[in-house]
Amino acid sequence: MNGRTIFVVCLLTFLFWESWSVSLASLFGIHFWDRQHALAIIHSNSVGLYNSTAFAEITETYYSPHRYIYLLPHVIGAIIWWNLYFLQLIPKVRHAFNKRLHRWLGRLLMVTACMQTSSGVGLALTSHSKIILIVSGFLALAVFYCVYHAWKYAIHRDIRRHKYWVLKVVGYLQTIALQRFYIVLLITTHQMGWYGLYPNLRENSTLEEANAVVLDMFDHSFVFAIFTAMLLTEWYIAGEQGMMEAPEPSQGYATDKSSQRETTIPPTVHEKQPLLSGRCTQKGACS
Repeated sequence: MNGRTIFVVCLLTFLFWESWSVSLASLFGIHFWDRQHALAIIHSNSVGLYNSTAFAEITETYYSPHRYIYLLPHVIGAIIWWNLYFLQLIPKVRHAFNKRLHRWLGRLLMVTACMQTSSGVGLALTSHSKIILIVSGFLALAVFYCVYHAWKYAIHRDIRRHKYWVLKVVGYLQTIALQRFYIVLLITTHQMGWYGLYPNLRENSTLEEANAVVLDMFDHSFVFAIFTAMLLTEWYIAGEQGMMEAPEPSQGYATDKSSQRETTIPPTVHEKQPLLSGRCTQKGACS
């Protein structure tokens, strides 16, 4: 593997670990499938970062009846996707059982990707933030578009184009894990005293001020995540397709240069033909 692929594999491994440690593990810990049990645990831990109640209030809304119908398929889709998608990237798994496992697992993951992004839009529509709604809607459109083309080229056995669109699906869906990374990063840097994005919260800061800062961090983490996911995806695909190799002059450009050199060479003149027009004497003087 080249350095670019090693970097991407390490990044995907880190994001897989983070998706479990930061998000999925806590969901299993509060029994996300049991609304009443989850709400009881959330109420007992309502005060969090900077004595803010923003995170607890957001989490509590997930288990309200009008949002839980989106949360449940979103979490189930995340469990399926994050535990199975990387199997499609392993060559031995792709060729196992005469590629039947690869095909059926691919169909499951494509449906899961659509389910996860659709439920994400549902959660965004019922959230407090227009920023999250814009990011979720844009991500869903991008994923649907890539899934459509990946499925189409898989049907026609066009493996090269199928791989191109599948890599985009995998890359764009890293937005979900990257959001968890950025929210931790924003909180950590703010607690270290970097107040470039958010004001300093002192001991006498009000609950409203603390909640406003935490909600801004939550919103902005989605923006950072989607841009990072898309830029890294395009960077990796461009490298795989040789778009960042050393430039090579095209054949047409080389032909044009050689023809230009040929036209600049003066034509050969016969020894008996005078170089200058005019009448010359026998001594070489020309009129």
